[in-house]
Amino acid sequence: MNFNAWLSWYRSLHLSRKWFVVLILLRPIIDNFYELKEASALASPLYIVGVLTPILILFSFTGSKFPKTIPAAQDFPIKLFAFFLFGNCLVFYATQLSVTALGDIVKYTTPILLYFYCRAFVQSKRDLEGIIFACLLACIFPFTMLLYESFINPIAIEYISTGRGGGSRIRGAYADIMNYAIYIELFFIIISYWFLSNLYGKVKLKINAFHVGLALVFVFYGLTRIKHVSTWTVTLVVFALLMLHNLRNAKGFVFVIVLLTVISAFFAEDIYNAQIEPLIGKEIKVAEGESESSHAFNGRMSRWEKYFEIWEQMPMTNHFIGITTANFPETDNMIGAGMHSDYVRLLFLTGFIGVGAYVFFILAVGTRYSQLRMPEKFLLSATIISLLLWSVSTIPTLYAPLLYFTYPVFAYALLPKKLQ
Repeated sequence: MNFNAWLSWYRSLHLSRKWFVVLILLRPIIDNFYELKEASALASPLYIVGVLTPILILFSFTGSKFPKTIPAAQDFPIKLFAFFLFGNCLVFYATQLSVTALGDIVKYTTPILLYFYCRAFVQSKRDLEGIIFACLLACIFPFTMLLYESFINPIAIEYISTGRGGGSRIRGAYADIMNYAIYIELFFIIISYWFLSNLYGKVKLKINAFHVGLALVFVFYGLTRIKHVSTWTVTLVVFALLMLHNLRNAKGFVFVIVLLTVISAFFAEDIYNAQIEPLIGKEIKVAEGESESSHAFNGRMSRWEKYFEIWEQMPMTNHFIGITTANFPETDNMIGAGMHSDYVRLLFLTGFIGVGAYVFFILAVGTRYSQLRMPEKFLLSATIISLLLWSVSTIPTLYAPLLYFTYPVFAYALLPKKLQ
């Protein structure tokens, strides 16, 4: 799909689907106004979008021209997860009764609504590629900002504590560095997907091994600027997946390997010493027993240990269904973004049953791998593994730009084979 084909696809959409594409394109710009929430929630475009998204989703479902969801067995675990998620959110709001609590509930439940919206939206490969192309266009703004910060003037410099490697990194006007990380990773996955699509069939967007090499150089440069260790891990795993799915193309495989060899010869040691080693040094010390286990995951382990001690004081029932009915004063923190791990946050919010259903759902979507073509196999595996890895020390389900890409990929994988 090239730009003209994408534009034709977009024009063919009903308004109930067009708004989502527009949201994908505008989101990297809207996210720059995060700080306006300090003035007023009504002055924050990000808050306005957060409230409008579930409303637009619900209105879309009521429209006669919005597609109907094609059922799949893999939807059952996500429905079970949604049951515990919505139930705990309702209890939480009933005990808090505040605008802040209501805002949190909207934030926690919108990903579920977004998933079922995408399940209905994506009815064909053309729909999937239309959304992917929109995500690629959305990368233009953050990448332009990244280059501006790198070569002209940093918008915001974030200083890293000595315990986390020291130094500084750029984060633009975003709330945190994860916004940059998401667009860097999506760019790499999308370029790699279209490269494989060219290899395994004729497509209008010509991406060859040279383009992948250039993309990889830009991705690695971006990673050195944001210094985000979990994204280094995700990128290396996605690159390994690309090589695995690229074995049929000997020339392309050799080109990328040669390119990486040349880069490694000149820059690998400097990149490791300056970028990676300071970030993982603490983890190595913990693994070797030279540091306390509480220092693991950049010190996040100490926070998890603190709240797990509180969790253990709660009734056993809450361990299985979620903690909101326990009515502890720490509940607000335990189900929020401060946990810095989706696994931990969702365990507290939905219990063993809920988080188990969520992980089982992701793995169940992965069972569709065998029925896909090679490019889509790469796309699905890269998306699933990125989500699972990021969930260890970040909260990807609360970053909408990532879900705008992830859920359509899942939705496509769950289509009947004849529609793929």
